[in-house]
Amino acid sequence: MTGLIPHSGVTSHLEKGATTRFAASTARLVDRFAASSASPLDLFISQVLRLVRYGRLRQTSAGSSVASSLRSAAALRAELSATMTQVAIDGPASSGKSSVGTRVAAELGYGFLDTGLLYRAVTRAALDAGAQLDGLASADKLSTAQIEQVVQLAHLTDVDLESGGASIIVDDRNFAASELESEAVERAVAAVAALADVRAALRTIQREIAMRGGVVLAGRDIGTVVYPEARHKFFLDASAEARALRRALQRGYTAGSAEHHEALRSLVARDQDDRTRAVAPLRAADDAQVILTDDLGLTDVVDLIVRQVRR
Repeated sequence: MTGLIPHSGVTSHLEKGATTRFAASTARLVDRFAASSASPLDLFISQVLRLVRYGRLRQTSAGSSVASSLRSAAALRAELSATMTQVAIDGPASSGKSSVGTRVAAELGYGFLDTGLLYRAVTRAALDAGAQLDGLASADKLSTAQIEQVVQLAHLTDVDLESGGASIIVDDRNFAASELESEAVERAVAAVAALADVRAALRTIQREIAMRGGVVLAGRDIGTVVYPEARHKFFLDASAEARALRRALQRGYTAGSAEHHEALRSLVARDQDDRTRAVAPLRAADDAQVILTDDLGLTDVVDLIVRQVRR
């Protein structure tokens, strides 16, 4: 067996051999890039550390230096990964997205945005500006002037993201959540949300927030349209009956009350609008984890999502 030649500032024979093998291995690695969902940096780090683990670079000064640098890069990558994570939580109305998203964000130390509030804020601003939206069954009933007014307000919308929550601003007005839960907004928001130009304007805001990382976004099309690149996707679902009961109880009404029945009627109609609209219809992303929440408590759903994200 040939002995090692001491390294003295000149690349040793072993280093040359290791470098050649490393180059060949790296060339093979390039062929895997297109077929892999991992980033080139992740694959490169993995390949170098694999070579070190099997001793191919361990005995060389070059190998030791590369391994040390790559281990540092891997550690930095892991740290950055946490801050660049997006959690998408989609689902129909009153499926618990906002309650779950708020708790998940708090557990992870992320910001939280309920994207449905963007559409509600635009609707509220339009109503306050005199737009005749109350009771509209669909966007087809909007006049050209109404559409232009609503779209302009969508372009004047901004979000101030905070840890665990967000402030929605439309035309320099900051909207409190309580202002966005009125019956007038409830009756008109579906028509506003169905407008393609409104969705495009608000999608830009949502994507900008998602790209910052360290954020939970709840909505109806986060994982399918707004930010399909999200690292973690969940779709919360439940029967209309279970969701109507939750909504009624949350608003202080009793089971079986007139308000409970109205909530059920409203949710069935909203589901139909959301699932059949031409622009960004409600559906689970192909790679989303679907969670049926009929028989699950809030804590159960939050714990499930947090465990998945931390894996």
